[in-house]
Formats: sequence, C-alpha cells, structure tokens
Amino acid sequence: MLSRRFFLRCLTAAAAATALPFSSARAATPSLMTETRLMMGTFVTIKTSGVSSAQASDAMGSAFERMASLEAALTRFDGASAIGQLNASGRLSDAPAPLLAVVRSAAGMHRVTGGFFDPTVLSLLEILEKHSSGLNEREMSEASELVGMTNVKIENDSICFLRGGMKMSLDGIAKGYIADEGARVMRSFGVRNFLINAGGDIVADGDKAGTPWRVAVENPEKYRGNTAYPAVRTLKNQAMATSGSYENVLGEKGELNHLINPVTGRCATLPGASVVASSAMEADALATALCVMPGPASFMEKLPDSSCLLTLPAGRVQRSSRWS
Repeated sequence: MLSRRFFLRCLTAAAAATALPFSSARAATPSLMTETRLMMGTFVTIKTSGVSSAQASDAMGSAFERMASLEAALTRFDGASAIGQLNASGRLSDAPAPLLAVVRSAAGMHRVTGGFFDPTVLSLLEILEKHSSGLNEREMSEASELVGMTNVKIENDSICFLRGGMKMSLDGIAKGYIADEGARVMRSFGVRNFLINAGGDIVADGDKAGTPWRVAVENPEKYRGNTAYPAVRTLKNQAMATSGSYENVLGEKGELNHLINPVTGRCATLPGASVVASSAMEADALATALCVMPGPASFMEKLPDSSCLLTLPAGRVQRSSRWS
C-alpha cells in the first residue's frame, strides 16, 4: 500500500514496527504467539495471547490471507487491482465490496476533516514522484484541478469520477481498513486477546496474558539515528495509526514527501501525527489529515472518541486532552 521506495527501506529497517516488544519469529509458548509477514510494503505482525497454538495458528493464517486479498484489490501500484481499474477508466461498475467500503469511508472522512483528508490527490503525488529534481508548476496547477472528493460519485455498486483524468490513492486509509479486517477474522476464530501491527496501523483487543498491550510512537528522526520513542501508551479494544512527513520522502534532497495538502497542493511539514480511535481505518485517515491541516490538536478536541499526539520539530510533542 505504501510506495516501492518505502518497501525497500523496510527490508533493511525492521525497527519500523511500533508494537512493544517486536519479534519477527513465532514464540515458542502457546500462551503468546507472534507471526510476521511482509505485506503492503511493510512488516505486518500479529500477536495472540491465551489461546492454543493450533487456534492461534489457524486464526493468524486466515487473517493474513484476508489481508493479502484486500491488498491485491486496493493497491494503486497494480493496474489490475480494483482501484487500478478505476483510476484507468474513471468509472467502475460492480465495484467489489471492499473498494466500496473504503471509498465510502474516505468520503465520510473527507467531510469530517473539512476536506483535509482527500484521496484524490494522486495526480499531484504522481508529479512529485516523477519530478524528483524539481517541481513542474504548470503540471502541478493542472493536476490541482483534479483534486476533490466531492467529484467522486458513489451510487449503488458503482464509483465514477466526475472529472476526466482524476485518480485516487487509498494509501491514507486502506491499510487501516485492512488491519481492521484482519482483526475481524481473528475474532471470528474466537481469539479475544491479540494485537495486529500493520506497519504502524495497530489494532489491539483484550490484553497480553493479563497485562495491557503497549505500543510506541515512532520518532520522526529515527532515520537520522534518534530512535527514542516520543511516547509509549497502552491500548485495549482500540486502534492507533501514525502518519508523518518523515516516511516516503521525495525529491533529491528529501525536501518533499507523500503527504499532500489537498487545499494548497503542498507537502506536509508536520513531522508526525498519531491517532487513537475505535478503528484503524478511522485512525489512519485522521492521522493523515492531521499532518496537513492547520490547528490539528484543536480539531481533535471536537472528536470525543479519538485522541492524538503530534510530534513537532526539535523533538517537541503536543497531546490532545484525551491522549493518555
């Protein structure tokens, strides 16, 4: 779901996972089992507690299968995927249920965030990816006319772009949805204590052998050697997602990034935002929007069931009142 460039970085940066502690191998005891796979351009880890080895293995295997199938439908890097077909033709009839679910949720998050979450910025992002040595202002101006979730029509099982040339990236919401679906599979197998960490999109149910699941917020300076966590917190029957301008940098000097303000067309300057919410999909979209909107902490005070931690320049942090 992330870029190929970030995928290659993941191969040499196992510390990208933010659940504590991290393990890349299945644990030996049946009370706590862990399995990690490469998916969506990142490491996806599932941990289970308090169930037999057989039950945990069956549940995790099925959850990984479900998540892999969803990735195949929702990745923008494959022209044969459902979103790839939509971007190519501008219209998709009989759209698969997962794509419809994510696009409908994206439209909802667009309204909630006042337009700062907008997956139709893909045309702008592709220009940034193409012109690594400098922006083409004319192309950027033309592409900005194609941005606007209000120009996406969803009717029954069809999705249609109302402007020719529009494209959509679900990078800022689909990974959360996929993690949520993995969690749904785990619950269907009767597993009540587990944690799914999809490269920073985390779903945590129950606890770990009677102790809370603990997760850490990544440091935006980690690729410069500063790996100290800005915050560590517990999660129980909650989800958390983190977005930041430090991942998937673009440009010859790394001055650009993949988070684009749909209003200005410019890249995010906020180093990072972590959101705790009831679902990973909601947390994912909110974290993406916070990185580009003005007054993100004040905005989060309006959402009674969510909270955030913002990582600011020079190692500073800012918390919303409900972050604990």
